[in-house]
Amino acid sequence: MIQYTKEYIQELLTKYMDGTSTLDEEAILAQYFKGSNIPEEWLCYQQMFQEIEAMKPQPKANRRWAVWGVAAAAVVAGVLYLAVPQHHTQLVPTAPLVAKVDTTSMQSVESSGVQSVERVDTVAARPVIPDEAPQQPVKARKRSLRKAEPTIHDYDKAYALIAQAEQTKTQVVQAKAQAEQVKAKMELFNAQMAAYGYVPVMQEDGTIIYINEQENLIAYEE
Repeated sequence: MIQYTKEYIQELLTKYMDGTSTLDEEAILAQYFKGSNIPEEWLCYQQMFQEIEAMKPQPKANRRWAVWGVAAAAVVAGVLYLAVPQHHTQLVPTAPLVAKVDTTSMQSVESSGVQSVERVDTVAARPVIPDEAPQQPVKARKRSLRKAEPTIHDYDKAYALIAQAEQTKTQVVQAKAQAEQVKAKMELFNAQMAAYGYVPVMQEDGTIIYINEQENLIAYEE
């Protein structure tokens, strides 16, 4: 197992928090925080990487059986290919043949005073090679078939959104608590004014005035 220094891990953590780390460096961080000798100031990072690892999709059992099925089919095909006799396969032409006629004139031969010209046709056979369709590069096909999986940066963004939502929720709770405090103070003030004989009256502009019915005194509240 590769041992990494604390300074190197700190450098990788700094790059990870800045969003400039590579996939290999993130894999090193994930492997490091799986260990047990983690400094106390990094325990929060260990918990974060463990939660990210737990959120990754696990491979299903049917995929494993599918891989084994493909491997078994390949083995059976190889056995059948080796079991076919070689001389039988050589008798089967691998490509269609095309006849090519080459007509040549032979020399004149005199026989019984009659000159005859004999023509000989020769046939030469050549295989026709079919045009091969351009194949897609292996790396490009693997890249197109590869299923995109969420990276550590995606999980980091998800955690940031969750933290922002929790912060907004806390602010709403605090604002509600402040409103309750203001309401309680108003009720206490109204009770004190009522003890002195003042009655609150709402004006048209929204201002509340307190009227003393006994002494006909008015107090204003902004």
